Amino acid sequence: SYSEAKFNHHIQAAQDHLKAGRYYAAADSFALASIYKLDPGEAGSDPVQAGGLALCLAGRGHALFAAGEYISSALFLSRALKIAPEYARTKIDLAGMLGGQNKLESRIADIKEWLGRSDSAQLEFLLGYVCYRMGRLSQAKKAIDAASEKMPGSSAVDGVKRAIDDTIAGR
Repeated sequence: SYSEAKFNHHIQAAQDHLKAGRYYAAADSFALASIYKLDPGEAGSDPVQAGGLALCLAGRGHALFAAGEYISSALFLSRALKIAPEYARTKIDLAGMLGGQNKLESRIADIKEWLGRSDSAQLEFLLGYVCYRMGRLSQAKKAIDAASEKMPGSSAVDGVKRAIDDTIAGR
């Protein structure tokens, strides 16, 4: 369909922007792609296509993370996980997506520095999510547990916490 073609076009553009280090352009392309997952457009389709919308929101969150926009990143990632909690269990190559391990390491160091100043629940959530995606489970667990204490009842935090705990337990 037309809307599916437009969605795919914007997703591809977003991925190309990410690889090229154009993080704000990537975030914008993910936002444009999400438009095609919000509106039914065609009779009989669902008002929100959760999987596609979650992909757009998470992509936007990843792009904003790479750009150093941590609170906005946490917001879009938590929205993605609220819509599609199973997204926490999908396999993604964060380093490959965001331009390499060095970029990831510098962003993590930056988040930790901000955490030292602000003690923000959103930053703890983001750190837990990123460390989980990198396979650093003990660091991920420490951060997500701190986020969970500060944000009780957050479905996004709970989803990532469950994914981390299950991975540690070998489930």
